Amino acid sequence: MIIDNYQNFLDQIFQQIKKNKIDVSALQLDHLGYQASSDKDYDRLKPEFLEFAKLKKESLVGERRVGIFELNSSLFYQNYKICAIELIAPKKEQKCDSSFEHAEFVIKESFEDFIKKYPQIDWNIEAMKRDIYAKVQLKLPNGLGVKFHRASILQEI
Repeated sequence: MIIDNYQNFLDQIFQQIKKNKIDVSALQLDHLGYQASSDKDYDRLKPEFLEFAKLKKESLVGERRVGIFELNSSLFYQNYKICAIELIAPKKEQKCDSSFEHAEFVIKESFEDFIKKYPQIDWNIEAMKRDIYAKVQLKLPNGLGVKFHRASILQEI
């Protein structure tokens, strides 16, 4: 099943979080993002996602389909409880594998205050001012990423 290797994925994410000296100990690990390799792959994966999660919303975000699913049974990692997962179609011309791509945390402070705490990091702030799904993110090796939102994705939809 797709989600069977989520712990290995999160091991990689947390290794990079530690390397970058980001304190996530008091943050909510909101959801995981799973990247489909193509639109056809997205269509193939969606029924599998429906075996372990309920589709809450599917929409176009940045000209690609994004399905937001609430897990039937939460995933657990260290002290974190994860209740949602995204299925993401690739951007136009994007070449990628079908695999876990990112983890997203919820922060309490403003984006500006959060990124000021970590001046050593080259934050991607392109989506910081968006009306919907605003975030700051850190791109990691191997096409992975960690993102920070102000609200849970299940609250934003």
